[in-house]
Amino acid sequence: MKKKEDEEVESAGLAGLVLDLQPRLLDSVAERNALAGSVGTFARSMVVLGVPLCLTEQVPDKLGPTEEGILTACGEAPCFPKDSFSAFGCGEFEEWISANGVEHLLLAGIETPICVYLTAVDAVRRGMAVTVLVDCVGCRRPEDGEWALRKMEKLGCHLLPLESLLYAILKSARHKEFRSISALVKDRPA
Repeated sequence: MKKKEDEEVESAGLAGLVLDLQPRLLDSVAERNALAGSVGTFARSMVVLGVPLCLTEQVPDKLGPTEEGILTACGEAPCFPKDSFSAFGCGEFEEWISANGVEHLLLAGIETPICVYLTAVDAVRRGMAVTVLVDCVGCRRPEDGEWALRKMEKLGCHLLPLESLLYAILKSARHKEFRSISALVKDRPA
C-alpha cells in the first residue's frame, strides 16, 4: 500500500524499526549522542503508543550488541541479527513484518546511505509506505546521508522529523497518550 502525499498517519499497520545501533558503528557517526538520544525518544514513544517495534543488529558476533540505552528504550521489542544490509534480507524480520500486518514502516538507525537506504528500497518494492525519521538516522559522512535521503524521497518515502511524526499519530491533545508523548518530547536532548 503506497502512501499518498496527503494521507494521514494511521496507527493501524504502522511499525517502527531501529537499524544497527551498535556502539562499534554508532561511535563513527556524526553527532552520535544527539542521534542516540533521538532514537531513544523514538523507541520510548513507540512503546507508549503501542506501535510494534523491532531492532536489527548487523553481524552482532563481530560488531557487538545494540547500545544498552537503546535496548532499554525499546522495551520488549524483538531484536533480529542480520548479515544483509537490508533488514529484508533477514527471514525473522520478514516474518515479524507479516505477523504484525505492517503496511507503513518507520525507519530509524544507521547508516543512512547503506542499511537505512536499502531497507527503505525493499519496503517500497513490497508496496509499503515508508517514513524515514530524518533526525533519527545518521552516518559517518553526512553528505552521503543527504544524497541517500534525496533518493529515498524520490522513491516515494516520506522524510519527517520525529516530532512531526509523533504529533501526526496523536492528531489531537485529546489522545490518551498526549501527555506521555509531550513529556518525552520535552525531555528529548536538543
